[in-house]
Amino acid sequence: MNNLTWPEVYQHRFEWAKSAHSKFMLKFDNDLYSTREIKDQIFVAVYGASQVGKTSLILELIGVLPEHYSTVQNVLRADRDYGRSATATVVRYRASNDNYWHIHDVSESSNDKINLNNNQAKKVLAKIRSDMEVMGGQYNIEEIDISIPEEYLSKKSDRYKDIVIRDLPGVKAENNNEREFVTKAIKDKIEKADLVLLVTTIDNIGLVVQPENLELDELQKWRVNPQRFKIVFTKFYSDDSSLRLCNQLHEQEGSINKDDIRTHIQEQIYTLDNDWKWDVKSQLYALEVGDSWYKLATDPSEKLQPLKSIRKDFFDELNDVIYSASNPIIRLCHGYQIGKISKNFKSEKNQETNIDLSRIEKEIKDIDNEIKDSNININKHQISINGEKEDLNNHIVYISNFYNDCKNKLSHVRLENLEKIIKEPKQKNTNMLDDYLRKNISNIQDEWELIKQESIGSINLSDFPHLSDIDDMQAHLNNYAFEIYFFQENYNSDLNKIKSIIDKQLVVINYSLKNSYLKYLGYIELESKKKIKKSENIILKLRNRERDLVKKRYLLYKEKSNLEESLIRFNSDRDLEIENSNNFSGFVQNEFKLAISDFSNLAKEESDNMRKLYWIMLIRQLNIDFKVVEGKNEGKN
Repeated sequence: MNNLTWPEVYQHRFEWAKSAHSKFMLKFDNDLYSTREIKDQIFVAVYGASQVGKTSLILELIGVLPEHYSTVQNVLRADRDYGRSATATVVRYRASNDNYWHIHDVSESSNDKINLNNNQAKKVLAKIRSDMEVMGGQYNIEEIDISIPEEYLSKKSDRYKDIVIRDLPGVKAENNNEREFVTKAIKDKIEKADLVLLVTTIDNIGLVVQPENLELDELQKWRVNPQRFKIVFTKFYSDDSSLRLCNQLHEQEGSINKDDIRTHIQEQIYTLDNDWKWDVKSQLYALEVGDSWYKLATDPSEKLQPLKSIRKDFFDELNDVIYSASNPIIRLCHGYQIGKISKNFKSEKNQETNIDLSRIEKEIKDIDNEIKDSNININKHQISINGEKEDLNNHIVYISNFYNDCKNKLSHVRLENLEKIIKEPKQKNTNMLDDYLRKNISNIQDEWELIKQESIGSINLSDFPHLSDIDDMQAHLNNYAFEIYFFQENYNSDLNKIKSIIDKQLVVINYSLKNSYLKYLGYIELESKKKIKKSENIILKLRNRERDLVKKRYLLYKEKSNLEESLIRFNSDRDLEIENSNNFSGFVQNEFKLAISDFSNLAKEESDNMRKLYWIMLIRQLNIDFKVVEGKNEGKN
């Protein structure tokens, strides 16, 4: 290294950082990090739902020319219908060094790559998707590498770097087996990326804003790690509301700038989450890709020119972000930040989960108390039902006894003896029979009135049922011209009628007594049944409510168990990230110390004072860089 100039010495500035990152990542992906120089590679992960334009975005970032877009897209879809997810597994896209497709399983050796034309490549991809859909979670190819023919790509610029983009399968894939595979395949891919792009359509902002839509914990860090995560909104310029916004901005200000659009999207985020507290404008990109964009791009209309310009601005910025993501110092910063971010994320998640667990435990306690109170009420009403039934039985016995006693009294009514009434048997007259009828009916009525008085509050007998036959008989007796009977047969006939009337009167009052008894019996039974039914309905409602509460309590216990298990897994993952970050930090520190040691030795060995100063200046710069890596210095590199 004799006679080196300062620029030549300065070129060694990032070597230790590149080497540290390359050696550490080699442990995770031997194929990816050993086949090409780490300094020429940028690793990007793209994540989002099916059919949001992820693959189309990737193709443009890789550099697929518009005139070849349909050809490349057709090969990648492998004749799968539009409107259905075409990405079957985790796919690594990169530019080929020749005019052939190269497709291979990442887990296998890539030394003997097969040259494939379009049809051959299409068949290989169709076979991969078919196998994945059949085997689901048992599919054993987690990632494939696809190199796109050079002839379909734009020419490499002076700042060319090998962009390696992982296209992660859509999180809402249509096939159950595919969804199962997706979860298994992509979990460990996010943290390995220099940059992560979360992709959704502009009309579905909630996909990235609301945590429950981001199924992986690693993705929920995006709002607190703006350097590594960017949000790409596709179908922006073909969306009616976005188009109106752009036209309005252009009319008012004469131009459209990125800040205005980002502010608008941030305002939309606030409407979805009132508690949103993060300023994420710098992470937002409004784009349009694929067929919908090429349709707009070929429209010569003057009003679309501002849209094409602002879209280019967003794309240029995104490309700059992607290229700067491979800066060795920034890469090491990411590694150091993982531990801090994971700690903060773990703390935030544990706090949120503990709040949820406390809520669940309170709900369970409230349910237990309500079930306890419900059982007390059920027992109370059951006791009431049993008491009501017992009271009814006692009342029926009492009323039945009273009824039988009344019947007995009526059956023993004192009836006047005819011989006592007839003082002169030989002088049989109408007055004698009238007196006999009147006195017996009076005796019956007197007994009825006594019974009626006793029945007040229970059977409640009606007034004495006086027969019209009595009045008719008395009128008949009064109609005789003479009081004395001259014919025996007339006397006998009237006497028999009177006896019949007396008997009939007894029958009528017994019937009235029975009718009142049965009516009252039906009344008390009906009233008792109403009370019992009311209590039974209350018990039924309480039991139905209790059944619902038991079901809810079961679901709460299940939710609690799932939260606790999820939190254990989450904490385990975060602890592993923290451990890896600590390992990474230790690894980087060792590499840094080795670099400082090597350059210090070179400085000591250097005889020329100026070149010695060069090495000292480089060592000073490395110390500044390392402070940046540690987050102790926010200075520029």
